[in-house]
Amino acid sequence: MNTEGAFALKGIKYIVLAAVAVLIVIALSFIPRREDNHDTWLVEVKVLEKVIAEMDGEQVYLLKTEDREGREALYEINQEALNERLKVEGVYGEFKSGKYYKFRVAGKERYDSHYPVVCGAVSLIEGFSETPES
Repeated sequence: MNTEGAFALKGIKYIVLAAVAVLIVIALSFIPRREDNHDTWLVEVKVLEKVIAEMDGEQVYLLKTEDREGREALYEINQEALNERLKVEGVYGEFKSGKYYKFRVAGKERYDSHYPVVCGAVSLIEGFSETPES
């Protein structure tokens, strides 16, 4: 009887462990994850000009920039891409023409914007880095 009881106790122990493992997997599936950055890319640019344009009846805050190869691009500052504590006007005001910045950019489709969108932290840099980042 002692060996049968030990066998049953071990079986119950493994069933309980399996149930706990399943509950942990279920709990982890409900925890919100950080937004993945697979659909964003890092840019280093010099801000040439700041523009506030009217599109579709609303103001759009744009940065006209140039990369290390001299290619110009327009980036939009969009409220959807910003932290809820930040305002578009405030972020736009922090950019200075003639200064160099490094930041992540998302495609315009992701935030339903007109141009690629500035997202994530923006860093003021001294100039283009020696080795381009991807």
